[in-house]
Amino acid sequence: MDSDQDIARRLIAVREHYDLSQTAFADALNIAKNTLNAFERGKRPLTLETAKRIRDRYGISIDWILNGDIGQPGHDIVIKMGPKPRIEADRKTEKEPAGRRKAS
Repeated sequence: MDSDQDIARRLIAVREHYDLSQTAFADALNIAKNTLNAFERGKRPLTLETAKRIRDRYGISIDWILNGDIGQPGHDIVIKMGPKPRIEADRKTEKEPAGRRKAS
């Protein structure tokens, strides 16, 4: 299984693909928003139960969610995003001028 950070990136990518807020995505998965937030920050390992709910609701392979494996038959979104999907945070980081460091 990939790291919690890699799984978090894929969760964010799914949520952003469907243009959902954390609240709406958490509601759709029947989990608390703070639980989703912890999953998306890689601070809490994604549960198999939640991965199954994503599969059932959005048709996305558990293999892709947990491992980034696009070799399994899956939803078109998985093929489009690939194993390391780009997320909004990537685009914000790319816009920073060279030589500037982000404040921690």
